Amino acid sequence: MRFEATVAAVVGILLVVLETYRRGLAHWRVEFTTMFEDYLAGALLLAGAIAAYRRRSSAPALLLTGWAWVTGMMTISFVDQVEVTARGVDLEPMNTDVLIVKFLLLSVSVVALIKSFRQVRSSPGRTLSRP
Repeated sequence: MRFEATVAAVVGILLVVLETYRRGLAHWRVEFTTMFEDYLAGALLLAGAIAAYRRRSSAPALLLTGWAWVTGMMTISFVDQVEVTARGVDLEPMNTDVLIVKFLLLSVSVVALIKSFRQVRSSPGRTLSRP
């Protein structure tokens, strides 16, 4: 499997596990959207990884969609964490660890997004037309 598919399986699971560990299952009642976006991101990445493993023609598009979602989500999350850290307001107990993990997830997602985009562009049956 290619890098973006292999890492999609790992990150797809990690997003769900880390968010649940960080906030707990009870957080679904407190802030549904925060939990839902991480679980959806994990599901998108896992769907792409499974499609790639099964060599489905939809795999490149699913991986591109998943990595685009995760990259956008992690960009907002990382920038917000940097801002909160810089202001020193409402810091969580393991703030530095969270900041490092978010930076690593963002870095991996950017690389995987670029690789996914290149894969979709080079797919033989692509339907994108050039002007």
